[in-house]
Amino acid sequence: MPKPSKNSRIAPTHLVGALIASGALFASQAHAMNGAQLGGYGIKNAGMGGASVALPLDASAAVNNPAGMAFVPQSFAINVLVFNGQSTANSPAIPLPPPAPPGASIPAQTFSDNTTVSAPEGGANWVINPTMTAGISLSASGAGVDFGKTLIPGMPAANVQASQKVAEIIPSISWKVQPNLALGASVNFATQQLNSQGLVALTTTGPVEIPGYGTQTANGIGARLGVHWQASPELSVGATYKFKTNMSQLGDYSKTILKYSDGKIDIPSEYGLGVAWKASPAVTVAADYLRIEYGGVKVNQDPDGQGWKDQQVLRLGASWDLNPSWTLRGGVSTNTRQIESDRAAQNITSPAVSNLAITAGATFKLDKTSDLSFSLEGNPSTTLDGTGSSAGYSITGNRVTVVRFGYQRSF
Repeated sequence: MPKPSKNSRIAPTHLVGALIASGALFASQAHAMNGAQLGGYGIKNAGMGGASVALPLDASAAVNNPAGMAFVPQSFAINVLVFNGQSTANSPAIPLPPPAPPGASIPAQTFSDNTTVSAPEGGANWVINPTMTAGISLSASGAGVDFGKTLIPGMPAANVQASQKVAEIIPSISWKVQPNLALGASVNFATQQLNSQGLVALTTTGPVEIPGYGTQTANGIGARLGVHWQASPELSVGATYKFKTNMSQLGDYSKTILKYSDGKIDIPSEYGLGVAWKASPAVTVAADYLRIEYGGVKVNQDPDGQGWKDQQVLRLGASWDLNPSWTLRGGVSTNTRQIESDRAAQNITSPAVSNLAITAGATFKLDKTSDLSFSLEGNPSTTLDGTGSSAGYSITGNRVTVVRFGYQRSF
């Protein structure tokens, strides 16, 4: 296999923009609904399209708005999510630069991935006194891409695999300034793992495999603030802001695919506004607006990288207390795609192009203090066709399914 000489440079070209793009870095969320995020967090809110900023339903609430924990009883929630993502990426024939013979090219290819992973989530909340609570919530996700083939046919390189896992442990505190008004704050302790192999770059001496360094780990600390106002018995309003989490370096990946971002993949800042309305004793409707500031993360500012932009998200959901034992939920979520069509090439290993999610869920009360819940999120098949420098590339058949099962108990 050719190796870069002292004078050769791993130079992103029409091909390399697709292959070494920092898009591979977000492979853990490669099929997620909102860029690198799931459509919703907390099993009950996830069943309502993710609407949650003004509607705390269990001890996972701090993931969405730490102030909401003030309105959650002393309780714990344990959930398991199972995530399946499917996608296909297509690349055109790529002419090889000199000194390759005239007309030499890498043939057009199709890459397919089908990833299934599971992860825990949940939390616990303690009522310290009538005005203050302390809690801890868990947000975890992980997936990846495994194309099962090399990027260049016949090249003695590893099959393309990329995975990233992110977990956040979120201790929080909330304070009821008034019986109907609460403030909240949380600290986000984040752990991140990256594993990548089989990526390729074109150099003046020909295609070269970019070294893989196995699993590398990074850690970071961030924070979130929130407010929740129970304007009336029927109407509540919430707002939250999550600061960017500055992560440490991911080991030796700072030498190659993360060189531009100083070896780091920071977790972006975001802010959200929400409203919830109890339309009747049995029916509640909720809606959120969320903005995820991917553009503020340095890895997304790499001119040869995936180039994710800030993303706006709208979430709408409803719940219906069918009877004293059963609650049914449904919802929808949509977003402005964070990947522009002229960056399709750079994102074939991070096909996060879903922009519509449909959700459903249910809760069954076992007794006065405990219940079982279920939620389902499905993202219809989505396609992104490349334009400009990405003409000929496409991400097709992108589909996501997320299933959750959970148990909650007050104590």
